Amino acid sequence: MMISVPCCKKEGGAVATVEEAFRDSRCDAEQHMVACEQAGLRWNETSITEIVVSRAARGVTVVPFTQRAEALSGADWVWWWVDAMGAYGMLVQAKRVTVTGTEWSFGFDYQSKHATRRQRENLRSAAKSLDLLPVYALYLGSGVYRGWEPCCENHMNEGCYECIKRSVSLMPELLAEQLIVNDAVSTYERSVAIEDLWDSPQSESMLIPALRPQLAPELAEFLNEEQDGTRAVARQMIDRVLRARAGVFGAAPTIAVNPPRSGEHDRLGPVFNDFPADTGHWGINYFDYTLAPLRHAPPSYVIDVMSGAIDVEHLASEMPENVAGIVVVHLPQQRVNEK
Repeated sequence: MMISVPCCKKEGGAVATVEEAFRDSRCDAEQHMVACEQAGLRWNETSITEIVVSRAARGVTVVPFTQRAEALSGADWVWWWVDAMGAYGMLVQAKRVTVTGTEWSFGFDYQSKHATRRQRENLRSAAKSLDLLPVYALYLGSGVYRGWEPCCENHMNEGCYECIKRSVSLMPELLAEQLIVNDAVSTYERSVAIEDLWDSPQSESMLIPALRPQLAPELAEFLNEEQDGTRAVARQMIDRVLRARAGVFGAAPTIAVNPPRSGEHDRLGPVFNDFPADTGHWGINYFDYTLAPLRHAPPSYVIDVMSGAIDVEHLASEMPENVAGIVVVHLPQQRVNEK
């Protein structure tokens, strides 16, 4: 079954925007988490994912692979962010936070007793096969559960709206280092509230100086200027990776040979093909890892989803087994260019 609702109706017949759909999904998810916390119950990733995806479906297109979604606990979802300028793809796996005093934990390296691989390995391999960025959806509970830990320099103590928005956040899998992401500060630095994901970055990306001469002109422009829509989503992801890279003591480029990328002149392929050859301490080219899923146009199966001309069973058969469905978000037109 495909649920395709281009917009939702609010009271009085007003049309809801994508922003409103995601805000509503976060509000409902947070209400469920609060209710569970007050009742002494433990909310889980699956229930929160169902709330987020089902509420977001009021403003985006959702294609659930029903049998998989019901059978797989913690299954991953394909997310595509699409606008008139291009598309950006993610494979998203949910993780809930466990707060003990000031210590936070997510179980990024979790492996069930009967599984042959860790959930993280399934996420990485499936994302690679689909040319997507592996991402964690972090479910952080209520501000009370987190002790209203400061979220930013403008933190407003209890009831802080920036804290409230953080209840559902996204983090590139590359940054989900279990020994580092263990408190509020590290979690907030490496993630972004889902409602802020397509906000235009207000400053240049943070780069170690040795990387600047390696930037191709198009990539330098992308990192130095405001972006919107799908490119803002990609900037939110790469900016957090670059910030973590710049924070490494004595950071210097770790050179790796960039393999040739096919389709360099393909207007339907990746937006960027020429990246600095730096791997950092992660051992992979993090520019390629984060920005290769930014494309001039979405893949054909996403176009089919958007048009409604899709055989869901056939699409599910072509996806890795751990994928529970697809979400396509048609973002507003390029507001930066309209200023």
